Amino acid sequence: MQRVRAERVSTTAVDSVMPGLAVLSFCFLAGGLIGVIVAARAGGDGGASLSAYLTGFMQAAGDGEMKSPPLLSSLWEVFRWPLLGCLLGFTAIGLVGIPVLFAARGFYLAFSIACFVRVFGQTGDLIAFLMFGITGLISVPVLFVLGTQSLCASMGLAGRMVRSERGAVRYDKAYWMRCIFCVLALCVCLLLEYLAVPAMIAGAAGTLT
Repeated sequence: MQRVRAERVSTTAVDSVMPGLAVLSFCFLAGGLIGVIVAARAGGDGGASLSAYLTGFMQAAGDGEMKSPPLLSSLWEVFRWPLLGCLLGFTAIGLVGIPVLFAARGFYLAFSIACFVRVFGQTGDLIAFLMFGITGLISVPVLFVLGTQSLCASMGLAGRMVRSERGAVRYDKAYWMRCIFCVLALCVCLLLEYLAVPAMIAGAAGTLT
């Protein structure tokens, strides 16, 4: 009986998570598509300024002028998106705010990658991967884990407000354990962002000269 009950609880949990994951995936991809389109259509003074900025950045990196960013800057870069997603999960506003957050994250990431590819061609693929992909392989899945559970919590809060129910919202042990594991993964991201990525970008910059 206990096993059957556990299986039912597990199936219910998965069924409740999948719609939220689907919504956030759509928002992330839609934001990414818009980011690619905006980067591709940037022209005139904006396109010239972008090209000059990225070329100067990579030239400085190739000349050995690129150093590890300040630790606080790296902390902000790695933790800002997941942290905001978590905070929104404690309010009913997250029902709208978290999908918007994912769309913004997808836009920012895709726009940045597309800009490097546009300016540097095939070499831009490598540079974009080193700059965004290495840490993104960890940070993006973490964002989806935290964002999905936060969206589910926001849905519970919104439903309780609308229906005046007093049922408990899912801030259980599993919720906090996922948060802890995600923080540990983001700490690995932080180390890569602070120590490894600048050196790899400086090495890749040599291929442009």
